[in-house]
Amino acid sequence: MYEFSVTQTVNNAILNLCEQAGWDKVKKILVKVGGIRKVNPELMSYIFTVLSEGTPTEGATFSVMCLPVTLKCKACGRKGYRDDGEIICPSCGSKDVKILSGSEISIESLEVEKNH
Repeated sequence: MYEFSVTQTVNNAILNLCEQAGWDKVKKILVKVGGIRKVNPELMSYIFTVLSEGTPTEGATFSVMCLPVTLKCKACGRKGYRDDGEIICPSCGSKDVKILSGSEISIESLEVEKNH
């Protein structure tokens, strides 16, 4: 299950940040995921709930923002976006494209508490 490994990687990165920065609790998490990843945000949220039990991220609001794939077509020269994650030009249908963005996974924002 791809969503499990992505969610586990994100949660582990946040837990490492908590340890390094001395944060006691994470309240909100926003993760951005490119459309090429084709993740299911609801499944990621469920997995996060399970993975975060007993950790500083437990109970945090976990939101996933799916970003479109940005392409530059080598055939027609146009730049375009695909929300469906497909790697074809939205203008002419060519598969001869350069991927400009859409494969990223990033922790966009965190809301945290530090009690001491």
